[in-house]
Amino acid sequence: MEIKSILKYINYRLTSYTEHDLHSPFLFNFYMELIKNEHPFGDFEELNAIRTQLESDNTKITISDFGAGSKKLNTSTREIKQIAKHGIAQKKQAEFLYRLLNKFKPKNVVELGTSIGLTSLYLSKALTKSSVYTIDGCPNLFNFSNELFKKVDTTNITSINDNFNSALPILLSKIDSLDFLYVDGNHAYEPTMAYFKSALHKKNTNSIFVFDDIYWSDGMQKAWKEICANKEVTLSLDLFKFGIVFFKTENKQKEHFVLKF
Repeated sequence: MEIKSILKYINYRLTSYTEHDLHSPFLFNFYMELIKNEHPFGDFEELNAIRTQLESDNTKITISDFGAGSKKLNTSTREIKQIAKHGIAQKKQAEFLYRLLNKFKPKNVVELGTSIGLTSLYLSKALTKSSVYTIDGCPNLFNFSNELFKKVDTTNITSINDNFNSALPILLSKIDSLDFLYVDGNHAYEPTMAYFKSALHKKNTNSIFVFDDIYWSDGMQKAWKEICANKEVTLSLDLFKFGIVFFKTENKQKEHFVLKF
């Protein structure tokens, strides 16, 4: 980890809140149920077994990267086990996303950045009756993830092979509302803001938007700050690995919290 990233993380740890600092019942329950809670769901055993298999998979695929790339994987040909270890949401992060969906129960879930498909499975299994739409521009990742979805026999994932700029507006025009958005791709200022602004047209007061790697770069930090400042965002949470925004109308005053993850 480079010095600049280390300093960002140290500052985050020094300024982040725990349950002892939270007076809002909503935030206290959020922290205790979703962050501090380590009780496993039944699906975690299967998902961890799949993760273990992927982390030992020597299959090589060629990546067509349409985003900001990877800081740890800088070659176009990568082994599945490398992607599983460094290129997707790790166990703690993925289980948090599962708990988040299980608690708030969104109907329509959109993921930007399918990769090898494991995180998509966490989203899918958290709410088997909800619709999960996942988009990735790389044909080889699209094919690999779809094979994984077939092996697991999941039925609520719709996989789209296209770049985000083209696919997201088309998808949004076809769904009634966007209840949950997970952005894990193209970690740069302009595209992140474009996805956010496009998604706003289909959000509702119960929608939740999650942005991965908000400290990825100066551009990503700038995007995160502007997203938090948007007039329609009423509550924003900085978990270092994730940035989460809510649009709850019962929040009369805009609030921002840094939570220890």
